[in-house]
Amino acid sequence: MRESPETESPRPADALRPADALRPAGASRAAEAPRRVLRIGGIDYLNSLPLLWGLDRDPGLALTYEVPSRLASMLDAGELDAALVPIVAWADRDDYAIVPGLGIASWGGVRSIRLYHRGDLARVRRVGLDACSRTSSLLTRLLFRELWGGDPEFVRAAPEALHAELSGDVTPSVALGVDAALLIGDAALRRGVYPGWDDVDLGTEWTRWTGLPFVYAFWVCRPLSLDAATLRALVARLLRARDEGVRRVDAIVGGAALPEGFTASDARHYLHRVIQYDLGDDQRDAIALFFAKLRAAGLLDVDASDLRFLAGAEATDRAGASVAQLASPAASPAASPAASTTRRA
Repeated sequence: MRESPETESPRPADALRPADALRPAGASRAAEAPRRVLRIGGIDYLNSLPLLWGLDRDPGLALTYEVPSRLASMLDAGELDAALVPIVAWADRDDYAIVPGLGIASWGGVRSIRLYHRGDLARVRRVGLDACSRTSSLLTRLLFRELWGGDPEFVRAAPEALHAELSGDVTPSVALGVDAALLIGDAALRRGVYPGWDDVDLGTEWTRWTGLPFVYAFWVCRPLSLDAATLRALVARLLRARDEGVRRVDAIVGGAALPEGFTASDARHYLHRVIQYDLGDDQRDAIALFFAKLRAAGLLDVDASDLRFLAGAEATDRAGASVAQLASPAASPAASPAASTTRRA
């Protein structure tokens, strides 16, 4: 398969940012605190909001919202201590560990990762990939290679450019010339139907193929850059945010700026019934299988099927206080059970 040169495509400043609707008027994204503030990054999509509930109001956290690929880059650059990232962002980083128990997953159809196409998938010649997530792009390439056939060219593009292409609202001079286009996140939820284009749900395709769920994102951190107490506090806080967020889906939907054409009823069903926020044995097996299949297909250079999770973090108290109350004033690397990693094939 052939892929054109890649360019990063960050979200425009005026694009939909659903998490803004949950922030009280006048509140800052980066809450100030006298103690060591942990820098964390959350995905700027509707399906992430239950995992982020209340984190922007924790005085021990500085929460940044970005598209998935940007968060991965910020974590690489040391601009974040932990981030909710697409799972492939973890694959080739030896110094990252996965926070246990938390993820964004689905069994079968997910609605928010769709490949639009014209005609038979085996005859597709040029595929536009949403530049916001490497994981979804690699899943698309894997499905073409293993299930759908064909040998298309792949080009990365901003979701706005793909939307314009699908809508026919583009001049020939800037047209991508694609006969298939991948949309993810809120861009995929925005309308759902484009006249003249068929679509497939990549979550459905994966589960039919493997019998497993698909995991799209999880929390990762660098355990050796934080001391044990800070790691325990962070994991406890993230677990509590998820537990509270899934109980407050109605409030999230009521306060969020929903994608165009996506009703409140749609959003409640999506967050209550479609998206899952646990990372259990089935989800771990699915991650390992995805990485193994990518490796076998020549789409991933490293063997990432042996997953590295934070050790000792599962026993933290979910009802604990804020990170600012639990963490030490200045985190320093420490060799401890909480800062080590465990592996599960």
